[in-house]
Amino acid sequence: MKYILLSIAAVAIVFGLSFLLTGLIRKKQKKKLPLILHILISVGLGLLILCVVGFCYLNVHYTAQEEALAVLSEPTGATVTAIDGGYFVDGAGQDTALIFYPGAKVDAQAYLPLMKEIAAGGVDCFLLDLPMRMAIFDQNAADKITSKYDYDTVMVGGHSMGGMIAASYAAAHKDAVDGTVLLAAYPTKPLDGSAKLLSVYGTQDKVLDRKAYENAKQDFPHSTAETVIEGGNHAQFGNYGAQKGDGEATISAKEQQSRTAYAVLQFAKTLSDR
Repeated sequence: MKYILLSIAAVAIVFGLSFLLTGLIRKKQKKKLPLILHILISVGLGLLILCVVGFCYLNVHYTAQEEALAVLSEPTGATVTAIDGGYFVDGAGQDTALIFYPGAKVDAQAYLPLMKEIAAGGVDCFLLDLPMRMAIFDQNAADKITSKYDYDTVMVGGHSMGGMIAASYAAAHKDAVDGTVLLAAYPTKPLDGSAKLLSVYGTQDKVLDRKAYENAKQDFPHSTAETVIEGGNHAQFGNYGAQKGDGEATISAKEQQSRTAYAVLQFAKTLSDR
């Protein structure tokens, strides 16, 4: 809700400034423009400003670090293959898969180390590469995977905003999804009571809105597992460096990802044992 209100305020300010600017120009004209033309020019200017600002905002993003990119050519544990819409991380398992939505403005490749560790443990992973690195622009991206691959057990998950979108996808595709994995995220709408959810976050996470997270627990399904990683923060679920506003982790990214992978693999076992 906070981000929605801020977005509305920003749009109102932009259009207000455009009307003010064009109004000042109109006042100085000897032959004034018709009011309707003034309004149309103001709206057009406002839209142009929003497009430019939006484009700049989306193109400033978190890039994958070298250790994440190295996974692409690492032959042990699991193999990574580029596919339409992302990456397929193929491990020893054949029956269970995780479809993963990256966090907002983060290179998908930053999550390859985590995906590889999960895949090496027996759960194949599909890491989605989303438009402008924003899950909100392709909320049904998981359809590309579920329509092409056949697994006995399918989980959808994501980090931060990607987790919120994954939860929305799970709520809308109850027949196709067996479990949801949220990393430093929470659902924005109720999940079916018969569904299963794994929620993971770090004690040093300063990006996750903890109050909103606690309020969202009313939307958690009855069968929810929560893993709190002591010393973990928001950014270390991936390998993209420090994130603005985040707390300082007291454990390494590798340790945080290992604990996360273990939690995901244990959760996957509960789904396959049904």
